[in-house]
Amino acid sequence: MSDLAVSALSSRDEARQRLRLNRFLLASGFSVVYLLVLVLFHTHGKVDTSTLVEASAIVAALIVVFFAVFRLGFNLRFADPSLTKAQMVAAVCTMLFVLYRAPETRLVFATFFFVALMFGMLRSTARELAALGLITLASYAAVTVGRYADNHDAETLSVDILQLCVTALALPWFLFIGSRVKRLKEADRRKDEFLATLAHELRNPLAPVRTGIHILRMTVADAQAQPVLSMMERQLQHLTHLLDDLLDVSRITQGKINLRIERMDLRNVIEAAVETSRPMIEAMRHEFTAALPDEPLWIDGDRVRLAQVLSNLLSNAAKYTPEAGRIALTAERRGDDIEVVVTDNGYGIPRERLESIFDMFTQLDIPLAKHADGLGIGLSLAKGLVALHRGTIEARSDGPGRGSEFRVKLPAGSRRAEDASITPIGAGEPLVQGKRKMLVVDDNRDAASSLEMLLQLMGHDVRVAFDGERAIELAEEFRPQTIFLDLGMPRPDGYEVCRRIRGAAWGRDVRLIAITGWGQDEDRRKSAIAGFDMHLVKPVNPEALELLVTQSKAA
Repeated sequence: MSDLAVSALSSRDEARQRLRLNRFLLASGFSVVYLLVLVLFHTHGKVDTSTLVEASAIVAALIVVFFAVFRLGFNLRFADPSLTKAQMVAAVCTMLFVLYRAPETRLVFATFFFVALMFGMLRSTARELAALGLITLASYAAVTVGRYADNHDAETLSVDILQLCVTALALPWFLFIGSRVKRLKEADRRKDEFLATLAHELRNPLAPVRTGIHILRMTVADAQAQPVLSMMERQLQHLTHLLDDLLDVSRITQGKINLRIERMDLRNVIEAAVETSRPMIEAMRHEFTAALPDEPLWIDGDRVRLAQVLSNLLSNAAKYTPEAGRIALTAERRGDDIEVVVTDNGYGIPRERLESIFDMFTQLDIPLAKHADGLGIGLSLAKGLVALHRGTIEARSDGPGRGSEFRVKLPAGSRRAEDASITPIGAGEPLVQGKRKMLVVDDNRDAASSLEMLLQLMGHDVRVAFDGERAIELAEEFRPQTIFLDLGMPRPDGYEVCRRIRGAAWGRDVRLIAITGWGQDEDRRKSAIAGFDMHLVKPVNPEALELLVTQSKAA
């Protein structure tokens, strides 16, 4: 497997590991701040030199050890790869050591203890935080008793007891806040799951609609009907894009999106994005210019995702610019980065919205803007995809009516190009003309019947089954050359049907194509393991379908 392929498979894990490392570095920053506070106490004689040196050595050793654990990937062997609880325990133990040697730091201890609890809210449960808090209070009490046993200082003892009581009273409030934070995170997670499920479920009724439109195009000769069919097709395509964006945003927020990394010339990606956005730009009669360098802009990235980012920016520029406006795109290499800039002379962005414009479901309230439809997730999606490429995206504007500018910075690849070829679906498979035997299996009767009708119009012999058991029986009797199989069926599901057909001698050479509303990388991996030759996501493009059915199964 090539290095680029390995990078594609591990991109999601690498992104999560970078997030864990960044959290650790942030926590380490607070540890350094704690040491600086101890230095300040030392200058006022509140902390002796030996305590400061020993505390600094402990903190430095812990930072080095944890950093090595994260960099070498040893943290992945633990149930909590972020090692949040281990870091909290280490920090509290260090502060208790200093507190025992320097009682004047008790207020510093309380402050940084609650900071540690706030970090713990991100990864730990309320029960775990409560246990840590109670253990810390008990340890604090033990330190207080031990110190009093050594010096019998009643004044220090009374202050320690007061501090202990205040900390004990404040702890429940922090635990309450922690539980609220966990509930909000859970609600956010459920929202993401709901969006993903909603987008999937809406794909199922779209499949027969798209197939039906194509059937009408093939059978209706009335010239007056063709513009209506084109209109329906455009609106269906728009709805499909909205669902795709919903799914993509949900995958990014859940960390379930993988990039297919390859070495490529970014100029080709820009050209693809421009072609995607050109119809909207021309419909608004905008003047569009693109300035690209003569030399290649080599980059390691996902061709489709980067084109999606740039086409989103161009489409937004077209939407939020009055008719006959100006849109410009420039791209150039700046040091170790490649910068792509999209500018327009449109409605602009209020300064206070330059950051929030990238939030999900955020749209500018511009009554005069035409075609400014959508869900307000395009820029949020663009930001997430750019971040997965280790890049940044920034919005600039001088205010309403002054136009806007979006800058995308991506790490440049090496100047030496590496061949990175893309094999189209079905490439290399011989085309087979003539009538073929096909089986359509889907528990959605409308989807199955419309696909059957379309395939019959293409001249093929087609049978239909509406559940898994009947599909297996019909396949054994009919012996189709190609089977279109839905995955989410009862009695049994599509994966089991595929395995059972592959297990039969007559089913080893059958072309099995999964048709489903689920299109994530994990879904494609599962279908490939089950034995499918191809994985198509509803609604299927009829032109692509026509190409597929004329290809024989690869050897």
